[in-house]
Amino acid sequence: MKKMFVITMILISLFSCHTSKKTVDKMVSENMNTNNLNGTWQLEMLFASDNQWQKAPSLNFDLKSKNYSGNSVCNSISGKFIVEESYLAFDKKIISTKMSCPGNHEKSFLSALLKINRFTIINDVLELGQGEIVIMKFKRI
Repeated sequence: MKKMFVITMILISLFSCHTSKKTVDKMVSENMNTNNLNGTWQLEMLFASDNQWQKAPSLNFDLKSKNYSGNSVCNSISGKFIVEESYLAFDKKIISTKMSCPGNHEKSFLSALLKINRFTIINDVLELGQGEIVIMKFKRI
């Protein structure tokens, strides 16, 4: 009886580990498909702090041309980006209109873009980060 119990527990452990690995592998393979980055994303979080935006910034990625466009609170922006697997970086030459914007939100958003070096996409949530630190979160719109 003890042997049967031990064998059952081992099988349950092996099965649960195998299931977890499949879930993690699926999430990693979803992220590695850079095609998921295509489209428009709206900012939900920047630096996990002050996120009271009058108008939330957005980014639209075009993987074919490696260009992005969008808004950075009150100005339109565009530029180039590099993406490979989970690596993402924005070119330092951000093209922007020059309207005067109240507060520091726009400056914070633009400087954060230049710090990005990785991305993940899970369940239509785009996380942009620097190393292990999540700097921004976007939702697909």
